[in-house]
Amino acid sequence: MLAAILGAGQRLVKLKEEDRVRGNALKAKLREGRRVVGVLVTIQDAELVELFGHLGYDFVFLDAQHGGLSVETAKELMRAAELTGMTPLVRVPRNDPSVILEYLDAGAGGIIVPNVVTRADAEAAVQAIKYPPRGRRGAATASRAAYYGVARPAAEYIARANEETMFVPLLEDREVLDVLPEVVGVDGVDVVLIGPADQALSMGIPGGWSDPRIQAAVDRIAGAARAAGRPAMVVALSHDDGRRLIERGFQALIVSSGSLVATAARNFLEALRV
Repeated sequence: MLAAILGAGQRLVKLKEEDRVRGNALKAKLREGRRVVGVLVTIQDAELVELFGHLGYDFVFLDAQHGGLSVETAKELMRAAELTGMTPLVRVPRNDPSVILEYLDAGAGGIIVPNVVTRADAEAAVQAIKYPPRGRRGAATASRAAYYGVARPAAEYIARANEETMFVPLLEDREVLDVLPEVVGVDGVDVVLIGPADQALSMGIPGGWSDPRIQAAVDRIAGAARAAGRPAMVVALSHDDGRRLIERGFQALIVSSGSLVATAARNFLEALRV
């Protein structure tokens, strides 16, 4: 009996190790040229994250900038994402190495850095995300991200983290339009995320998401990203909008969980009140 239990335990450990060496599923899909869809969670609930994972979404966008997401809450949402095969990406509040480090050690599969305007901004983020010699991230080989130090040698974990952890710059300011090739071409950029709402604000067109000038800026950023060999990512406002964005060449789309829930709930209620 003991031998059988030990044997089962060894098989389970082997399965866990095989699971871990698969790496970042989102990064692999993008590298293969596959289209991916993620959900921006506006309601910080692990079961909601798990639900979207079971539905087949590729990644979850966890918001520590506008969503009030603490590191402790992020850990629970990351666990739910990982359980269902989704890659957790975290938008940090600012481009600050100490802040970025907290979410990395908690287990983020990638970091979304807001307000990247210059090449120096992008390079600073890469330095914060990557371990030496590629960057300056501090070692924490007993963190959650490192499987608490029990799953693999520290050197192997560090090499794997440098290869698999994603950097996603969020381009949402008018100023970046003048230096796009410099920013999107920085070594370490994995996906270029475009923020049309803030882009509109910075161009003096509040609420101008659909304004032709804003959409022209969106296309400029996406074109620069593709020219640098990087996928472009943007929010889809609806499934019809998503189809149009795919036709425009976007490989990665995000949808807001709040928008999906509100739209479905509103349509259901209106259908019953006719």
